[in-house]
Amino acid sequence: MTSDETGVLGDMATNLEDWDHAHGFLLGAALPLVLTPPGLSLPPRPRLRGVVRSDDEHSRLALSRDPSMATGVAVELALPNLFRNGSLHDVDAVLAYVRTTMAARLDPAAQDTTLRRDSHANALIALSDAELAQAFTAVLPEQDLFRLFNLLHRGPVEASVHDVYTFTGFMLRADQRCRIYVRLNDSRTSYGLEIPLWTNSGDPIFGIGASFGQELAMKLGCDGRLFEPVVDDADEYCTLVYDLDSWVNPPRD
Repeated sequence: MTSDETGVLGDMATNLEDWDHAHGFLLGAALPLVLTPPGLSLPPRPRLRGVVRSDDEHSRLALSRDPSMATGVAVELALPNLFRNGSLHDVDAVLAYVRTTMAARLDPAAQDTTLRRDSHANALIALSDAELAQAFTAVLPEQDLFRLFNLLHRGPVEASVHDVYTFTGFMLRADQRCRIYVRLNDSRTSYGLEIPLWTNSGDPIFGIGASFGQELAMKLGCDGRLFEPVVDDADEYCTLVYDLDSWVNPPRD
């Protein structure tokens, strides 16, 4: 085997690893959507029917308004298109776009007899490069919030985090903020940690889930206090409320 052939095989292996990572991240981000949203609406809201890998380079997100889940519409996206300059695009943006903007295409696609169907009676439509580029216009912060809660509640976080505090709950606020409740394990003092869900420029805040829990443990681990502004607000679910706006949404020059 020549050096050129070895290099090509190496590139293919790297690409497959990237695409595997992209699909796995897409699958994990979509899993909470399998839950039926509370309340009823007419017509029924589209539900996540499935997430599948159609081949090495493509994944499909299947949605359905069919209560029996016998039919649906599968939106296919090219995994290589999730990468730009070697970085994985935020799959939450793709999920938001499919659930909102593309939802209007579900009923016409389901009734279009010219579209190919998969073996589960899903009509197949593709997410184009242009639509993928528009995906960020439909992003909402709920998906990252779910990831943050899941990490705080179940991990994976360092064992030392559990020695410092316990995640005890949350409350969404009317002013586009979320109050996260934690209890110090030593003193059993409860804090409310208020975070914004949107930046000052109107963009959703993403990425806090990955490091928030560990950073919080480091900040609280010294003396059980945070050097952040205190919110002058009586809250029956905690002793003190901290405003983490400057931590989560630091000012930019």
